[in-house]
Amino acid sequence: MEIFHQIKSDPLRTFLSLFGVSVGIFVVVVSFALVDGFKRAVVAGFDHFGSDMVMVERFPVVEDGGDGSGNDDDVDEADWSRYAARPQPTTDDFLALAGQSTSTMAWSAIAGEAEADISYSGKIMRGCKLVGVRGAWQHLIYSSVCEGRDFSLAELSGADAKVIIGSKIAEGLAGQSSRSTLCGSTVRIDGRNMTVVGILSEEGKNIINLYASDYALFVPFAAAEDIAGDGALETMIAAGPGDASRQAAIGEMRRTMRAARRLSPAQDDNFALNTMEDLCRQTVSLTRKITALGLAVALFSLLIGGFGIVNIMFVSVKERTWSIGLKKALGARRKRILLEFQLEALLLSVLGAALGLVLACGVVALIPSGVVDARITSGHIVLAFALACTLGLASGMAPAAQASRLLPVDALRK
Repeated sequence: MEIFHQIKSDPLRTFLSLFGVSVGIFVVVVSFALVDGFKRAVVAGFDHFGSDMVMVERFPVVEDGGDGSGNDDDVDEADWSRYAARPQPTTDDFLALAGQSTSTMAWSAIAGEAEADISYSGKIMRGCKLVGVRGAWQHLIYSSVCEGRDFSLAELSGADAKVIIGSKIAEGLAGQSSRSTLCGSTVRIDGRNMTVVGILSEEGKNIINLYASDYALFVPFAAAEDIAGDGALETMIAAGPGDASRQAAIGEMRRTMRAARRLSPAQDDNFALNTMEDLCRQTVSLTRKITALGLAVALFSLLIGGFGIVNIMFVSVKERTWSIGLKKALGARRKRILLEFQLEALLLSVLGAALGLVLACGVVALIPSGVVDARITSGHIVLAFALACTLGLASGMAPAAQASRLLPVDALRK
């Protein structure tokens, strides 16, 4: 009871001692909740596309200390201007890869992205994503055609003026209730008349997107090149291994790409073979850095909170010197005094942790779940109180030791 009396006797001092701990616990809990939610979203995204997907691109996926692309490039001395000078993957590359045996590759697709404006019936939407596709392009998005139809093989192979539009674009042009009327209608994309053959289902917000389909215009690849201009599309080829292992498929794809581009044995690859697993590793590496930064800020706040508790406890020892001397004169043992001050420091730290948790719960509850499913788990709560208890015991050690070593005679004189 005396411990609670001391804490309540000076509310301002108690609040100041709790503040640093509260901020530190708040940062720790919110950081872990966000990072864990981000990891869940990343895992869900990679599960959708499959970790075995292989992508032919200009730029490799680079990790610290290694090349996640599987290239022989020395990433420690990577010259990104050299990567930028590489040729974009082309339909010739795609056709060469698509001609491989089905045991090596189950499917393949080529896609190129640029920006374009679309108009319909007096309404215009600017800065939409124009995506040229060919092959099994449905593997590259979350959505599916929910109204109208998909491209035919002949349309995908040619430069037909056909387009499949994203859900949000359809709603923006015709409204939610009338969007189905767009199917079969003519729209203008960067001044060119195109016929809408299909509308995609709503994708929603996802962390991992190759092509965000809600605001995208999907057209046959050759038509996209006509609209955007030669070399304007940022292109990639994606493939899914068949019965062969992923490494076998990557090896075969490298040989096919080198042959298609007529590279001599002495020449380096002028393309990168990236996998979703490479992207996952890179993303995990990024989350670790974010977590480390959050922990550094949190530990700094906790350190300040710990110093605050130490200072408050030393002041408390000085104010209660006579009371400590009286207790020891009446027979209180040193362990009794030590325990009293340790418990007081521990209680201050735990109260600070509780306040930080309440603040963290309030902030996490305000975060929209559409992008990051942030939530505070029992593990986060246990971590918060474990840190608080450790901090409280460490902070109260020196003041408690000073109080327990006071001699009754000296203490009663003060």
